[in-house]
Amino acid sequence: MSARLIFLLSVTLLTVSCNGGDKHLPSSNPPEYDPPKVNHMPTPAAPSRPPSRPATPAELELLRAKLDSLERSQKEKTEEKSVSLNQGSLQLFKGITSPCEALSRLAQGLGSGRLFEGNEGMALKKALGPDADDIALRMDEQLMEGLQQSFGPRAADCPISERPRKKSNLSQAPRLVLTGLSSSQPLLFAQTTIPDTSQEDYDVRDPGIQREEAPPDWEGYQTAHTVTRIGKVERPTAGVYESYDMVIAPKAKRCPHLEGPDLEGVAEGTFEWSFVMARATPEQPAVLYRRHVVANLKGKVSDDAKVDRVDFDVTVTLQHIGRELAPYSQSIRSSGSFRLDLQMEGVPQELRVITVSGFSEGEAQARDVQLIGTLTALMAYFSHEPYHRAQAYWNNPNRCVEIVFNPATKTQSFAADKSYLVKTELRTKKEQAVVPAKFRDAKERPREGNGTVSPREKESQRDTPVTFTYRAARTRVRHSGFRVEAVSRAGKAEVKDSEWELADGSYVLEFDSTITAAMPSGQNYSLAVSKSTVHATVGLQFMEGRGWVGGGMMDFETVPMNPPAKCSTRVYGKGMTTFHVTGGSISKENEPFAVTLYIKPGETQDISELNCGYMRDKSPMAFWNTNFYFSRMQTHDYNTGEYEIADWTLVRDSDVIAKKTITVNCSFNPMQSCREVTELTLKSTGTSE
Repeated sequence: MSARLIFLLSVTLLTVSCNGGDKHLPSSNPPEYDPPKVNHMPTPAAPSRPPSRPATPAELELLRAKLDSLERSQKEKTEEKSVSLNQGSLQLFKGITSPCEALSRLAQGLGSGRLFEGNEGMALKKALGPDADDIALRMDEQLMEGLQQSFGPRAADCPISERPRKKSNLSQAPRLVLTGLSSSQPLLFAQTTIPDTSQEDYDVRDPGIQREEAPPDWEGYQTAHTVTRIGKVERPTAGVYESYDMVIAPKAKRCPHLEGPDLEGVAEGTFEWSFVMARATPEQPAVLYRRHVVANLKGKVSDDAKVDRVDFDVTVTLQHIGRELAPYSQSIRSSGSFRLDLQMEGVPQELRVITVSGFSEGEAQARDVQLIGTLTALMAYFSHEPYHRAQAYWNNPNRCVEIVFNPATKTQSFAADKSYLVKTELRTKKEQAVVPAKFRDAKERPREGNGTVSPREKESQRDTPVTFTYRAARTRVRHSGFRVEAVSRAGKAEVKDSEWELADGSYVLEFDSTITAAMPSGQNYSLAVSKSTVHATVGLQFMEGRGWVGGGMMDFETVPMNPPAKCSTRVYGKGMTTFHVTGGSISKENEPFAVTLYIKPGETQDISELNCGYMRDKSPMAFWNTNFYFSRMQTHDYNTGEYEIADWTLVRDSDVIAKKTITVNCSFNPMQSCREVTELTLKSTGTSE
């Protein structure tokens, strides 16, 4: 789908580029020419006729910098104003049922026929010289070719015919025709009476479309296509340089996140497209023509893990500049929404433009509304594939969210007919944020009827987890427990990662720690005294090569101990993070008793709040982690983040096997007081039966 946007958006922009009337942005004409993101223009071979002063790399950089500056200033100056979208402007895209029809309809709404309209268009045409019409036709050809390639195999057989390559001494009028609208109304995509110049007159460099996949957390791609034409020394085209450079990059985040007070599910997306034409000849000074489209997308995800709609905010920048062409730059911004096309064959039908800004006085006419309609259709078409793929990704269970149980799985021992209350919630894997979810299809394990679980389905809220009740059977069965599925606005979770079961002949580690510390405030007016407590319970299983391992969640709460003062710092926070046992050894009955475990607590997320007159600041702080680290730096592995916990005390009282109690002064400078009390308890869950 690389070049499809290339053509579509580029031509859309071509249509609008020169409709700005008489308005010019004030600027001086720099003497240099700057090609954007194109291959460096090679030094033309010495022509047989006296050339004008050739463009230099420095000139290219200066002109490019000027266009960048104009683009920034245009975006800053745009003022919002409503422009109603005439539904007739979208009628062209209704009822599309095949890729060829989509290609044909989209092309019909584009084209360079208005490229040279208006004062700005006339100035551009004059700067391009006698070859202006032929250059416009070559733009259409490249964009059309890129568009068809972007559609991929689905459009390979679409009836598109390109104009034949004519030798320069032939005068037959060529044209590019896209058929397929209907048998009685073929679409003339572009046509001209200027004969094409033979490819024998140019060295053409076309490495093809270069594709780069999106980063690991995204669906989508970036493609670049650069075609360069350099006139051959021995031909009449000596000294002519042309380049056409297109970049397209549609992307969507693989995992939604929660946003706002209502915890909306949002899947971020971006879209960028650019088209640059650079032209210089011995007779005509260098000209740089650029179109740039940048869009921020927000896919709104429903509680069924489907994209309800995609909101967009897009900025289109139209520019040209040259050594003897006054700089022109205009930015147009529109925002709206669309819904995904489930068949992915045509343009989504629900297109709604909300606001448009950036038009000059009196410019919001029918032609502008038509442009916005076409641009909206393009945006929807090229964005829906990454969103479809992202939606498929987060609907694959356990990729973006995970089910969390309290108490954790494999931490409770079997007792006949005993009822176990299990609080259950769904969390995002990355941020560990609680997600409202629909829990459903709860079933006993390893088979139905092995005990009972209720309810079968229920919804959780942000502050209200679902509580499942599992009543064990009279006879112990290995892996006794239950499983459940969950669906939410952040994704799905199910199967083995959402199983809760009773422990089978292993160990459970309970971890409790309290740290009370006084830390200097920002201006030493008072001490920030806070108390932080954490708790985790994780089941341990033996793994060859690593020893005893396990993982679960750790609750934390940090509360300020000092009362609010006129000038003070207070540290507070509450939530849940991860806790892992990454390895270790526990001696057997016939061995000398010894326990060594390696623990890796997750990072707590607290807030340090400074209130001191005009000085007010909130910043993140990991209060418990910081102080826990300073009391045991020597046993901390910097590469893995693990702490070694050895020298346990044997207990063997009921199910308790061993304990480790740590009471230390954790202060690391004279200005701070810190006391830590940490207790680790190792319990047995019985033997396998």
